[in-house]
Amino acid sequence: MSTSNFTIYRSSAGSGKTYTLALSFVALSLKGDTFGYTDYYRKILAITFTNKAAAEMKERVLHYFKELANKSDKENILGWLKEETNLDKDIIYSRAKTIHKHILHHYADLSISTIDKFTYRIVRTFATNLGLSHNFELEMDNYKIIQPVVALLLGRLEKGGGDLTNALVNFALQKAEDGKSSNIERDLEEFAQQLFKEDVIDFIDGKTLSIKDCMQIRKDLYLQQNQLEAKVQLLSANAKAFFTKNGFTKEHFNRGTFYQHFTENILNKDAKKWIPSDALLRYIKNGEWYAQSKSDDIKQLVDFYLKDLQSFFDQLLALLKPYFTNKAVLQNIYSIAVLNELIQEVKNYKKEQNIQQISSFNKQIHDVVVAQPSAFIYERIGERYNHFLIDEFQDTSILQWQNMLPLITDAVDYGKSLVVGDGKQSIYRWRAGEVEQFLQLPTIFKGEKLIFKQDWENKLKAHEKNKNLEKNFRSRKEIIKFNNDFFEQLKTLLTPHLQDIYKGQKQEFEHAKEGGYVHLELFGDKGNDFKDLILQRMLVEIKKLTKENDYCLRDIAILCNSRKRVALTAQYLAENGIDVVSNEGLLLCSSEKVKLLIASLFYLQNKEGKIAKATMVECFHKEKLSRNSLHKLNLKLKEQKSFLQMIKEAKLSFNIHQFIELPLYELCEQLIRNLKIEEDIYVQFFLDVVLKYTEKNDSSISEFLLWWEDAKTKESVVVPEETDAVQIMTIHKAKGLDFDVVMIPFNWEDMSNKNEIWVDTSRYFQKLKSALISSNKQLEWSHFSDEYHNEKNLTLLDILNKLYVAMTRPKERLYIFSKSFPNKPADDFDIKGKLHSFLHNFSSTYPVIVGDANEKHQDKKEGKYHPFSVKKQEKNDWRNVISLKHSAEKVWDVEKQKESVEWGKILHLALFQIKQKEDIEVVIDTLFSKGKCDKSQYKKLKKQLPVLLESEQIEKYFTPNWQVRAEKEILLETGETYIPDRLVFQGNEVIVVDYKTGDKENRHQTQIRNYANALKNMGYKVLATDLIYTQDILK
Repeated sequence: MSTSNFTIYRSSAGSGKTYTLALSFVALSLKGDTFGYTDYYRKILAITFTNKAAAEMKERVLHYFKELANKSDKENILGWLKEETNLDKDIIYSRAKTIHKHILHHYADLSISTIDKFTYRIVRTFATNLGLSHNFELEMDNYKIIQPVVALLLGRLEKGGGDLTNALVNFALQKAEDGKSSNIERDLEEFAQQLFKEDVIDFIDGKTLSIKDCMQIRKDLYLQQNQLEAKVQLLSANAKAFFTKNGFTKEHFNRGTFYQHFTENILNKDAKKWIPSDALLRYIKNGEWYAQSKSDDIKQLVDFYLKDLQSFFDQLLALLKPYFTNKAVLQNIYSIAVLNELIQEVKNYKKEQNIQQISSFNKQIHDVVVAQPSAFIYERIGERYNHFLIDEFQDTSILQWQNMLPLITDAVDYGKSLVVGDGKQSIYRWRAGEVEQFLQLPTIFKGEKLIFKQDWENKLKAHEKNKNLEKNFRSRKEIIKFNNDFFEQLKTLLTPHLQDIYKGQKQEFEHAKEGGYVHLELFGDKGNDFKDLILQRMLVEIKKLTKENDYCLRDIAILCNSRKRVALTAQYLAENGIDVVSNEGLLLCSSEKVKLLIASLFYLQNKEGKIAKATMVECFHKEKLSRNSLHKLNLKLKEQKSFLQMIKEAKLSFNIHQFIELPLYELCEQLIRNLKIEEDIYVQFFLDVVLKYTEKNDSSISEFLLWWEDAKTKESVVVPEETDAVQIMTIHKAKGLDFDVVMIPFNWEDMSNKNEIWVDTSRYFQKLKSALISSNKQLEWSHFSDEYHNEKNLTLLDILNKLYVAMTRPKERLYIFSKSFPNKPADDFDIKGKLHSFLHNFSSTYPVIVGDANEKHQDKKEGKYHPFSVKKQEKNDWRNVISLKHSAEKVWDVEKQKESVEWGKILHLALFQIKQKEDIEVVIDTLFSKGKCDKSQYKKLKKQLPVLLESEQIEKYFTPNWQVRAEKEILLETGETYIPDRLVFQGNEVIVVDYKTGDKENRHQTQIRNYANALKNMGYKVLATDLIYTQDILK
């Protein structure tokens, strides 16, 4: 009898899937095997989707072990573990203590990671077998490959034309016609992303064509189009002759649509007019050729020639299919032509730079997996793991899952494995996440190329066990009930096949607390912008929640559909006195002061630059740095002397000769002083960005400005999590999180953007095997109708899933503020994919309110939370006080130091490079691979660093909550230098941390006090000093 070693957990939001996965890891570790349990955790691999999720799971597993080791059961996990392991309480406590201690001393062996990291480990180990060099560099950011590749491609343009030049010019023109930017470089960079998409690989692998071949195909297709147009014209002429000969007029047909279509519409030069209207299609489908009120003579005439009339219609459809097929291909023919050139440039660049990517790894491994029952690259690593626990399976790609199959199917014979997923939360299809793969488990989705597909499938089915996590432990009863009803209704918008994803979506709520509140409301009319009204309403509700309902600002989250809407909301609330936290909304480039600094740099680079001067003038006016009107300021732009005189009249200093001699960071500080820019959070974070840039690059203004053009949409203010501020983020960022109050605003208009899809064209074109086409309604009349409808259905599912993720984040209160319905919604309004179209499907009348709006917030969080503010800081010239040097001396020298001192230097170097706990493994491996430590020191680091960073004294300084400066020299006026091991900042406040690997000495206290005094002289507020003796922790 087969054991059920392959468990599929089908969950819903708030049902505890991460909790289940972490507890399963603990249970398997406690149970062990016949050889013991102490280090059995080494035989378990847990895989999740993001680095953050992996870190959280590690933390949760260690927390469970620590709690059990202390003979505590605050998390109420003991009962579950006893049932799962068949061990009694005392044995669980005893084993947990042993395992917890072992993990702390062998932290690197705790295998909880992302699937990309696991893939990287495999490829790094078997580089030779896969034809890779051993010293390749991994590039995780595709853009860092795309940008130089596009530059190389554009560098090949020829003045006199040429195939590539003509193709790129037409590529740019086509993008402009499609409403894209007129910047060919940006368009190419965006298009080049296609090369790295997993679901595109099969369409472009070995199937691309040269520019010359593409241009020949283009020529052939245009010839076919001319022939088809002539046939349509001929069809119209034949129909008109038939109508005249047999006495047909417009009155013979229902609303005259059939007659008008063949005598007028298909003669139009715009081919879209050739497509039959919905009314005409309905009449013909239902046999309603004429109105019932017509005379018997009309009815008899139409009925007599019905076959002829139907024939005309069928002939038209037969011509439309190839015409719109050709049109779809021709629309992107230049993209296809450019594609092959990009592919070649990428190959050459990666080879020259010795770079590899995760996306290419998956394909390389898959090429081996498809042909072997147990791929050779897994043999060594496969022996290590008996159990595989996979989280967020709905976001796992086909290649990722199929690459794991040899391991999983081998392991289920002797160990338990499980996958956890929720198809309703699948919102990463653009990253190759495949929800249907989860829907069909244990059947292997799209596994036709796998030689051993049937064997693996049979193995999974033999061990299969399905479990549903049906309780919602997050939300209040009213919210759970409302969401149950809401999505039970909305799932009917999906095709029957996709509705299975929402099968069993209703969650149990009897156990949940009461007191939840739901408020859905629509805004806007002809005289008002609904977005402005929604922003005003959210401001009112936020003030009410904090003043009347006892919520803190940090209890409230606003979830937007796009970064653009995040920025809009963050800016509005901030301008109206509401503190906000938003990495996506508080972009540095949105600050007028940062704009002034950037414009000043552009001006220094090119003093004739009109845009830079105009931007500076506008910023002077907005920041009230000049009393003149904007008009007067603009008049002084034309002449250089007038512009500089204007700055002088504003009592500002702009010494060009002084500025151009300064390094970039000092230049920015000098600009702040001379232009009297009052420092705020944006300016301070901008200086941090400049400092980080100069640590890795030179101080060239031009190079920095080039970098800034790409980085400005990513660099933002990072606010500590403890700040009392409203959290604003995209729904993608909110996945996996929860909040007391959630507001979902606006109408998601940008979700309606038409996608581009790859199609197999080999059935219709001899030379063209695949093509990229724009997904639009005209495809219904082409050979790509099935692909179009599939994409349309999946896009609707994506948007509905996104709404599901958003609406299941709140614990206590849910608000949705959207746009009012049109007066006469179209028949397909409900499936438009906009927020108010979903609301229209649920109810025709609004507002919809559930619960008591006056309910007070009860579950207040412990701890103090303060508004995030930046104190005004005087920018004194460092030359008159002290200075920071950006480079330190070599921190250790193996040959000249004694063993104890040598170890202290190595440990300091490791701690210097570690920013967060998750960096431990990477830092240690890097130190060893670069020869910074020998094998014995490598092992010692592996053993000691996890223990140190798990200790209460050190752990708090290695979290994302701080801005960190590690081992930066402080140079005093006397020439003396100080080098604190670690400075952790929050705004103008700092804690000084220093490590000691030897015995305690009085001079250590004096040393750290000196560090603190130096920082105070620099204008910082020193909150604390912390002297850490590593030996005390490691005892």
